[in-house]
Amino acid sequence: MGNFYTNVALRGCPAGGAERLLRELGREAFVAELGDWTVVYDRECEKQDTAILGALAGRLAAELRAIALAVLNHDDDILWLHLYKGAALVAEYANRDGPRTRVRALCQALGCPSAASEVWLLLRRPFVFQMERHQQLAAALGLPEASVGSGFDYISRGDLPKGVTREALKTVRSAGG
Repeated sequence: MGNFYTNVALRGCPAGGAERLLRELGREAFVAELGDWTVVYDRECEKQDTAILGALAGRLAAELRAIALAVLNHDDDILWLHLYKGAALVAEYANRDGPRTRVRALCQALGCPSAASEVWLLLRRPFVFQMERHQQLAAALGLPEASVGSGFDYISRGDLPKGVTREALKTVRSAGG
């Protein structure tokens, strides 16, 4: 059995902003602030529903005026990405039967335009396990290691994201929960 995980990596988000907004939205999540990045591991997104994940990433990006990269890995067979800059969907990708992204727009939005050739190759070459593709993309795009291979369900079972301590991981519950 392969990996199943979802998360949203935010860049340019005010400190504590993701936690506050998630609480207001009534979400249950874990949040890790890692320098310029904040990674959100949302419980509902673990349903592996791209509509739920995309909507959350778009809302976080728009309301926090940030860049949000939503990632879904389904059984290590499917890697799905949506990149939002503010309210705009800038790039999207799915390795199977999905859209192919505008690589230059993706790299430009993440501040690494010189990585376009490498990213183009990574998005097109075959991988047996999609987590490997995600790891290599994260390295090329400057994403935090904690955004690879981790989601709400793994964290709930005690598997912490790479480079994140239990103390640094915030738990968000809705105002009523």
